[in-house]
Amino acid sequence: MAFNVQIFLRSSDFSQEFADEQNSGEETAENVRHEWEDEFRITGEFSKVEVLREQVYTLAGERGDGNVFSFDIPNVTVFAFHGDEGVTPLVVSERSLDEYVLQTDRKRLEIYLNDSEVVENPIPGIYIALPDFPKELRS
Repeated sequence: MAFNVQIFLRSSDFSQEFADEQNSGEETAENVRHEWEDEFRITGEFSKVEVLREQVYTLAGERGDGNVFSFDIPNVTVFAFHGDEGVTPLVVSERSLDEYVLQTDRKRLEIYLNDSEVVENPIPGIYIALPDFPKELRS
């Protein structure tokens, strides 16, 4: 069974008071609640989902020129989806994480990021604050 995941980048400029006064509590084009949203599904049969705070995540891969890289990213929260085929990680920098809502019975995860730091998304499911992102990988 798949997990539905939504990632929201909150806008620090959003004013609920303005929304209440001007638009029945709803956001407007000038007063947006979220700057962006990602939505995807993590598929598989999962026995549990673990939330691991203040972890180190190893970002590894291959550059376009064929050179392999590996960098440890400190201070992340890892949402570890344990399934028959191993663990599927979803990774978020601690400094960017405002809150999350995990509903295992409904197979749903919502993650709310703050906009105090730029967030890099090098591969689906990995959200790293720019100060934590390896300088060698920046475009």
